[in-house]
Amino acid sequence: MSPTLDLLSSTRLAWAAAIVLITIILRFWQKLHYHRSLVKGLPGPPLSYIFGSLISMGKVISKQPGSAAPQTYPSFIREHYKLGDWFAFDPWPFGPTSLAIFDPEMAHEFTVKQSLPKHQAVEEFMHSFGGEGNLVSSEGAAWKKWRSAFNPGFSAAYLMTLVPSIVDNCDVFCASMLKRAKTNELFRMEASTTNLTVDIIGKVVLDHDLNSQIRPNELVNAFISQTRWQPLGVQFNPIELIDYRIPIVLAWNTYKMNRYIGGLLDERFSSRTSRTEALGGKKQKYVIDLALEAYLKETKSSTTQTNANEITTMDPAFRTAAISNIKTFLFAGHDTTSSTICYAYYYLSKNPSMLARIRAEHDTIFGPDPAQTSSILKENSHLLNKLDYTTAVIKESLRLQPPASTVRMGQKGFFVHDPKTGEAISTEGLMLWAVDVGLHRNETYWPDPHTFNPERFLSDAGGSTNPAFVPFSKGPRNCIGQELAMIESRIILALTMRLFDFTPAYDEIAKLDGDGYGRGESAAEASMEQFGDEAWQVQKGTAKPRGGMPCRLSLRS
Repeated sequence: MSPTLDLLSSTRLAWAAAIVLITIILRFWQKLHYHRSLVKGLPGPPLSYIFGSLISMGKVISKQPGSAAPQTYPSFIREHYKLGDWFAFDPWPFGPTSLAIFDPEMAHEFTVKQSLPKHQAVEEFMHSFGGEGNLVSSEGAAWKKWRSAFNPGFSAAYLMTLVPSIVDNCDVFCASMLKRAKTNELFRMEASTTNLTVDIIGKVVLDHDLNSQIRPNELVNAFISQTRWQPLGVQFNPIELIDYRIPIVLAWNTYKMNRYIGGLLDERFSSRTSRTEALGGKKQKYVIDLALEAYLKETKSSTTQTNANEITTMDPAFRTAAISNIKTFLFAGHDTTSSTICYAYYYLSKNPSMLARIRAEHDTIFGPDPAQTSSILKENSHLLNKLDYTTAVIKESLRLQPPASTVRMGQKGFFVHDPKTGEAISTEGLMLWAVDVGLHRNETYWPDPHTFNPERFLSDAGGSTNPAFVPFSKGPRNCIGQELAMIESRIILALTMRLFDFTPAYDEIAKLDGDGYGRGESAAEASMEQFGDEAWQVQKGTAKPRGGMPCRLSLRS
């Protein structure tokens, strides 16, 4: 090729590259202008056209523990910049342009009055824990189908019939805790409550004994690994962008979970006829059976088959969706309870009069001998409904330390309204974030909001009807497993509170480094607090107690 043609070719290539680059730059600036315009004129932290809210938010976040859960940040931003019960912020391109909402009336508009679709961030997050078609992030007909199918398995009446099996799993937990109390062992309580609650949800969902409290289990190990490797995302950890191990580990864990659950699902499908005959035709309400029932019903209605026993194969698309939802229940079903129990132990240990009161309630309901509580509960599960103060402790723990918030996608033509001025705020292009931590600590609705006070939730105090109490969200997309979370939390506390004394051990947390739980703390973090509390939330899947709640137990004297 001649030098002239070489030059011409090079020139054309340079022009093509320049056009592509200019197009990318113009497109970037177009999107930048769009996102900045969404929040222009709205209350919020100071806004830069180039950096959005990153600099102003960063000034506040830099004063918080580096591993703190992102859902705690808006409260400090609100306080620092003296903002009201809602404000806008724009971290684009590092996060969605958002409206943070601390007022229950505004949250009600897009979660109850009109339930807007979940934000795409929910689907991205749930990809590692659920998968295609999961109940948390799906919408429309798919969501309605699965929610309707699974509702019977989480009704209060049905769950009460499972109390004996829940008690059996809690007895294993109690035995483990008593051994630790006898040796004064330093350990992470959250790791233990996770194994306990995963075993419970495994029974409820799969009718399968995972026994992860006794021995390693492939499904549980993969599941716990998934929570520890899940990217922190909105915490802007640059290591995540270059750590090639993350997608590999997540994919491998997903494969192992899918294989394990898929095997149980296939076995359940193939043995359904003999199992039904053995039960005298009685239908079961375990989630795995409800999923199969939905499939058989749908298949019969779309084919000429009239007998479910004639259906011998499982549609691959259904199988994938069923596995996704079972994984979702394992994740969401363990999460709230495992953390809430840790925080209940923690706060009661800090408040001796409240500890004495919950123990007195258990003495009154179950008698003075704690060793008899298991058998009493198995014989009369409805005694759980008499645990008023225990329930108040659980709710107050959930108020101060909720595991997650709901985020929705704003819509063109949909407005939320400032409850004080009536101002209509367009939601188009915005992520609507009903910040649970902010709602639960809003001084307008909760006097002395950072203080642990279970009496807020006793019948004459009105805490349970407080519109700003939303640990399980509200509206049609509320948590399907909230009744299970409350039942198992009451059982766990009833079986343990009179056996041992709990002592948080954050002053010894460095001794647990290297145990595989997660990264250690810097010296600066070790001395930090949030809301005046050393047990602040960190992000491990959802928000969990810092450091897994390091503690020691001792036998109650």
